[in-house]
Amino acid sequence: MRKPLFRKITIVGVGLLGGSIGMAVKKQNISQEVCGYFRDKKKIAAAKRQGAIDTGTNNFAGAVKHSDLIILCSPVEDIKAKLRELKRLGIAKTLITDVGSTKTEIIQAAKGLNFVGSHPLAGSEQSGVAYGRADLFEGSVCIVTPDQATDASVRAVCRLWKTLGSRVTILPARQHDVALAFTSHLPHAVAYALAAVMPDHCEQFAAGGLRDTTRIALSHPEVWSDIFLSNKDNVLKSLHAFERSLKRLKSAIAAQDRKALKKFLVCVRNKRQQILS
Repeated sequence: MRKPLFRKITIVGVGLLGGSIGMAVKKQNISQEVCGYFRDKKKIAAAKRQGAIDTGTNNFAGAVKHSDLIILCSPVEDIKAKLRELKRLGIAKTLITDVGSTKTEIIQAAKGLNFVGSHPLAGSEQSGVAYGRADLFEGSVCIVTPDQATDASVRAVCRLWKTLGSRVTILPARQHDVALAFTSHLPHAVAYALAAVMPDHCEQFAAGGLRDTTRIALSHPEVWSDIFLSNKDNVLKSLHAFERSLKRLKSAIAAQDRKALKKFLVCVRNKRQQILS
């Protein structure tokens, strides 16, 4: 059996991602103890039954005490708040990472801490520890944003994600936020907007296309409100680009220009096939 990399890991926010991390850490024997922090004490028993944690508490200071690694798995605004709390607690040396979907604001909030940003590109529209899986990160990409961190801390966080089964990519926080605005934040924004325009009387006729393209609109509103606002400028740029693309499609249809319409659809289909590969 592998020798544990850490003595104690604290997971703050044991939902889908935090729970899956805990389950994977325990499966891979990465830490001697996995402690979960919860606002709601009732959730501790459920997380233990799921095999996501060894111990749990709703006392934040107690949860992070004596930790070798703290993983922040809550919405972006709460991650920033927890980073401020860690500063107030004087947690300057403990290694800290997160799973936030935006990085620039989090990096700013983490100044003065031993922090390495992480964003595992895994998960689903579901939420809660009940949906956690020990294999969630296997074969997925995890972006690590090292901006202000030491080489030793970056290596430790990269090793963690690789041990969990992820392929690690290094990106500065600003580059991460630009890329994810197009590859993740825009698709979610479009899914929400598309679901919003569906007339009520049409719902009974919803087929696979509508279900597929709006599935991610089932994602947690609090999480995505934080993401859209914390990456506002990049999300707006991606939305403007989408509006221009939609305008091209609309113009070809309005003009009954079959040639232009077909050219647009063929180009987009080819691009989508490249994404699949």
